[in-house]
Amino acid sequence: MDEYLQKLVQELGEAINSSINDSESVNDALDRIRATGNEVFLVLEATIAFKEKPAERAEEPLPFSDIPVEERITEISHEDRQFLKSLNIKFDDEK
Repeated sequence: MDEYLQKLVQELGEAINSSINDSESVNDALDRIRATGNEVFLVLEATIAFKEKPAERAEEPLPFSDIPVEERITEISHEDRQFLKSLNIKFDDEK
């Protein structure tokens, strides 16, 4: 963990501790317990977990319907062209 992140985690711990110490309801509850003649110690454990942000997503490909026809035609293999030709399907550049 780098120093800056460690400092932020320490600040978070201090803020949590301060919030508990400054809480009127927590102090009232502790006082009521002490009033019974018991000593009370409040120990809390906080777990702070980190999760790395996912890497920037690569630009998703366009749906097939959004790709211009001219671009789709250039991606047709020779074998596909032969098959389409056998079905009497011709492209603009073919006679």
